Amino acid sequence: MVSTIIEDLELSETTLEEIFGLYQDIRELSDEEILSCPLDRVEKTFLKLDALITRDLYSDKDFDLFNKPEMEPVFAHMNRFRNLCTVRLETRYSNEILASRSPWEVLEKYTFYRNYLRLVQIEYEDLKLKPEDRISFLGSGPLPLTLIVFLKRHGIKGTGIEQDPARAQLSIKVLDKLGLSEGITVINGNHLSITRADFIDYGADSKALIIAAQAEPKKEILDHLLKVIPEGCRLSYRIYEKGLMKLLNLDSLLDLPEGYREYKRVRPVPPAYNTVVFLEKTGLLKKNE
Repeated sequence: MVSTIIEDLELSETTLEEIFGLYQDIRELSDEEILSCPLDRVEKTFLKLDALITRDLYSDKDFDLFNKPEMEPVFAHMNRFRNLCTVRLETRYSNEILASRSPWEVLEKYTFYRNYLRLVQIEYEDLKLKPEDRISFLGSGPLPLTLIVFLKRHGIKGTGIEQDPARAQLSIKVLDKLGLSEGITVINGNHLSITRADFIDYGADSKALIIAAQAEPKKEILDHLLKVIPEGCRLSYRIYEKGLMKLLNLDSLLDLPEGYREYKRVRPVPPAYNTVVFLEKTGLLKKNE
């Protein structure tokens, strides 16, 4: 597989060797090992991966060459590893918050805290929210930072939806420790847990819905939401478009289901890596749907 790609590749062989070197290390690790093995075993690999995938691609041709079928399992394993490392990091900080007498100080030391401040500010403005509105957030994780920042900085209440029961329960404990349980609730579920009932009174219930970068597959999620959210409802989803990151998560190449209008796309500004895509349900569906 390596030799096939190298024949056409314009990028340096060193970069390709780095990619396959990381792939060899990562594919041997089970999900449980990534989540629970000694920290130094995964941290070094995570830092290498983070440095690699944020490099810029030099041309569209470079992207096309990396985006070959032979490379799909390579980037799929890298995406799995990165997502699980994020869960591990959030879990560690959640437990530190629960053990601390100064939980807010611990929270604000979180590695990506500043990233979330930037992301939430963008979403607050472009979803056209106002204090006392309520949002739903799909893929809230063990440390629901998006919801925490929305409430603390903007007075926006929220409902988090997390499919892993243990992570959902941990996040509930964290919210209680931070004194935010009245403004934020978390339920154990996935996109199929979102129903029309969540939007019955559009003036009082969820005003908007945000989809986490790790919530996948985006196409399936958006197809379901189209059936349950009201016309005119706004939502946003986060993707990675910088350098090789877009190859870890091909949702950046997503074709929108008919019935949505993309009204804005905000590219990442350091320290954030995420592009935020803003959609509105138009109601313009095919007659047979």
